[in-house]
Amino acid sequence: MIYTHSSTLTALIAVLLVINLLNLVSVWRLENKFEVDEVIDIYNPKALMDLKGKSLSNSETRIRELYSASRSSSNKNFYKTVKLEAFCAIKERVGDIDDGGKYVCHPRMVKKTNCTLISLGLNNQVTFDQHIWNVTGRHCKMLGADKDPQHSETQGYYEKMNGEIFVGMIPNELTISSMMEKSGRRDVDILKMDIEKGEFGALEPFIKEYRVCQILIEIHGTPAEHLKMLKIMARYNFRIFNVDPNPYCIECSEYSLIHDSCMDQYGVVPLTPIIPRSEY
Repeated sequence: MIYTHSSTLTALIAVLLVINLLNLVSVWRLENKFEVDEVIDIYNPKALMDLKGKSLSNSETRIRELYSASRSSSNKNFYKTVKLEAFCAIKERVGDIDDGGKYVCHPRMVKKTNCTLISLGLNNQVTFDQHIWNVTGRHCKMLGADKDPQHSETQGYYEKMNGEIFVGMIPNELTISSMMEKSGRRDVDILKMDIEKGEFGALEPFIKEYRVCQILIEIHGTPAEHLKMLKIMARYNFRIFNVDPNPYCIECSEYSLIHDSCMDQYGVVPLTPIIPRSEY
């Protein structure tokens, strides 16, 4: 009986610690909201014009601040200089409420036919995959990949979603383009990428060849490496609509971007680009 009470007490303490940790993370995220994360009446033309004007003002100064922060060793300061370049009125956090979740712009507005979702870096964690498949209407083709074979349970989840799992280190053993070719897909509605610096070699060849609407990417590394990756996406006309630094990894931050050609589809308002689309 004493053992039972002790086990119950230990479990209760563990639950309380987890709840407190999640609360701390929520407070941290609230304290690190970005200046355009505000309520905007999207049906009010003046409100949208004011938002665009606010974005345009001091853009050159913001670019210089971004470059200055990229040359420092402080990731925290760099994240503060990254400004949003597109306003998405309906942003949804898909996946875990904690580490692993991604911000998606209006996911219900994906194409009604032939839509494709890609999740790179499964690691036997498919909360995001299941959530994005459900919230987009359960009709999109789900493609997943990881450097290691996935457990039978993970494979079972993908079978229920009529998805496909690929195995191989990206991009050395497996390319995103080869996944598209083998599955017979032509473009991508939402691409989630968390492959521990593999993004530096994998993403550009893919977005150069295939049309992608939204990219949800965790970038790892120094401020200079973050800016390098953001500039690659900017050159292919992607704009940042959300930034979410990882509270557990100071060198990691989640960025959500949308392509210029997809903004009307998802109801996004373009703002002044801060990441240069050419050499600055």
